[in-house]
Amino acid sequence: MTKYEGTIILKETGRENTVEELQNLITAEIDSSGGKAGEFNADGLKEFSRVANRKNPNGYYIEVEFEVVPENTGDLKKRLLKIKDIFRVFITKQD
Repeated sequence: MTKYEGTIILKETGRENTVEELQNLITAEIDSSGGKAGEFNADGLKEFSRVANRKNPNGYYIEVEFEVVPENTGDLKKRLLKIKDIFRVFITKQD
């Protein structure tokens, strides 16, 4: 398995779940893809430098370290984006 870091931006306006509930959903998705989730780091609410959608001028940033088989990262990202309270997902490989 390979180590990755995921930066996940949560919608702040109209969000239905709490940050803790979303962390549990993210952990469940990582586990179901055959990976292991590590610690979460909440960076908090940040304003976007370029607002793509006026309904979402800011987002709540969280980071998670996890391990997963490299072939499963694309599918994991797609499944995370299906959670309606998640705005963006960025996955980077750690050295």
